[in-house]
Amino acid sequence: LHKAIRRQRQMCIRDRNMKIIKYIVPALLGGMLTLQSCEHFLDTKPTETYSEELVWGSRSTADAFVLRTYPDILGLYHDFWGDDQITLNTILRQSCPGEARDLINREHDFGFNKFSIIRRCNLIIEQASASTALSDLDKKELVAEGKMLRAMIYYYQAKHCGRVIWVDRVLQVDDEFNLPLTESIDRTYDLILSDLDDAIAGLPEEYPAGRANANAARALKSEVCLTAAAYTTDATRKKTLWEQAVVAVDAIQGYSLDANYGGMFNQENSYSSTEIILARYFSKENTNGGDTYMQTVIPNQGNDNLKKLGRGPLFKKDWVFECWLEHSPSQNLVDDYLVIDQLTNEAKKWNTTSQFVNNTNVISNDAVRDLAVNADELDEHSLAYETKDKGRDTRINDFMYTHRDKRFYATIVQDSCEYYGELVTMHKTGNLQRCSLGEAPGTAEMGSTNYLWRKGVYINDWRIFVDVPTDYHYVIFRYGRALLNKAEALLCLAKSDPSKLSEAVATFNQTRTVHGGLPESEASTLVEAWKDYKIERHVELPMEGDYYWSLLRWGKYGEEANDGQPSGSEVIKELRTPATFIEISSDRHRMFIGTQGYGNADRTFSKKRYLYPIPQSLINANSAITEKDQNPLW
Repeated sequence: LHKAIRRQRQMCIRDRNMKIIKYIVPALLGGMLTLQSCEHFLDTKPTETYSEELVWGSRSTADAFVLRTYPDILGLYHDFWGDDQITLNTILRQSCPGEARDLINREHDFGFNKFSIIRRCNLIIEQASASTALSDLDKKELVAEGKMLRAMIYYYQAKHCGRVIWVDRVLQVDDEFNLPLTESIDRTYDLILSDLDDAIAGLPEEYPAGRANANAARALKSEVCLTAAAYTTDATRKKTLWEQAVVAVDAIQGYSLDANYGGMFNQENSYSSTEIILARYFSKENTNGGDTYMQTVIPNQGNDNLKKLGRGPLFKKDWVFECWLEHSPSQNLVDDYLVIDQLTNEAKKWNTTSQFVNNTNVISNDAVRDLAVNADELDEHSLAYETKDKGRDTRINDFMYTHRDKRFYATIVQDSCEYYGELVTMHKTGNLQRCSLGEAPGTAEMGSTNYLWRKGVYINDWRIFVDVPTDYHYVIFRYGRALLNKAEALLCLAKSDPSKLSEAVATFNQTRTVHGGLPESEASTLVEAWKDYKIERHVELPMEGDYYWSLLRWGKYGEEANDGQPSGSEVIKELRTPATFIEISSDRHRMFIGTQGYGNADRTFSKKRYLYPIPQSLINANSAITEKDQNPLW
């Protein structure tokens, strides 16, 4: 009953906040511009309530228009749940999304509903350029910013569907609105890269936090080049694109890797990080915990329930965790956080280090069957271990979770660590174990993998709650990601130019050593380098909307980039592998890695996912697009 009352209170607060966002905020923002409906296929809004001369008559009013364009675009780059749920990074409480099971259909939109925002970008470009009141420098910067924002929208669409409806001018009511798709994927990326080149040339090297500068355009260009290269069939074009990616990253100025990896994503270094190139910032003046991603990664647990079920330890501050958890990190992700072998000083998978091998025994599924909730959690893929020394001071945790990649501790909450000032336990009878609400995994607001997310969670009050005010930010572009883009381009170039291999390894070793605290990779072959690079990108960028698109890109590259598979293979093992979790006995002497059930295990991948379908609604509404324009296999 208490829980139901609290949940009702949370829902009321959330509904109140949503009403404010839905009704009051648009009314307040309507002072500058209002949006009108239009019966044409391509939206011609917004229509000004204030004159164009006023809006573009000074830099301050022009800036106001530009800054109001950002939220709808940056949201495309930090709304990362869908991407990470399709991979094995984050596991939904009850089941994986349909996309992970190849249940996509032609009714999805895939970003084609952004014409009104594209129009805003085109308004920035045209009106700033035509203004007689702005200085030449102001015009140059605003036009470049409009092109940067337009490129961001179209890259989002291109990643999904390849071809787009490219609109590069402000359409008028008497214009033809039934416009065709770009004739090819190559043409799509040529247009996006042209916008980015103009943005690089016109944007300042520095801008206030939250606004794109020339370095943000360079960072984006490096990634666009990688994707464009994956989807072209022209070998010469591929090489040129990879070279451009390297040049773009090398030209980034004024940024360096932040030694405090976790601080980039929480309250510590949100504004002061040397690595963040572009982020979206929210103020506690109008943002609560329920408005952020934190609401969906923190569980819901109180001491009364722990006492009732005999779990512990109790929390020092009751209801420090009272959110609506929907997502938890998988063991699959945790496996890639390497451990430093204490005898050899090599970075290895956790169960291959000397300290783990020398202190544990492999045991059968039957020996841990009492730890499982359902029989299907233990199968031929399960791993089970016990400690050799059953002494009270010896725990299997000590051999799994110590000496790890430093990013593990900044990203993952694991058994027997501190979180929000509390001792968090996720062993069999722990206070945040997957069944610690007395219900089966996947049926309550508790992580189903015995891990929680730490990355991106602020610690700026005694707890996060739906109505607790909080600052927040989402990282959009950062230097570490750009460096990995450069490393990937160099690995691709090394296929025909072996001299690039050592530079590629040295490049991804920067994030590996500075952020991870790991010894450098000594990879000396393309196979070894790609293996280490893929692990590095996985643990560097979880929850940043990257991994799914990287897996598709590597699948298109093929060979060393995709475990020896040919280009465009239907086999991308990371998208077909069952999700896994960990279960640790209460005495911490036994554990097993099991298959995640409850609809999370059934993951498939087929070739049609390399390009999503052109939405059926688009084909139906636009006479310039026919069934012949539909992407292959759809």
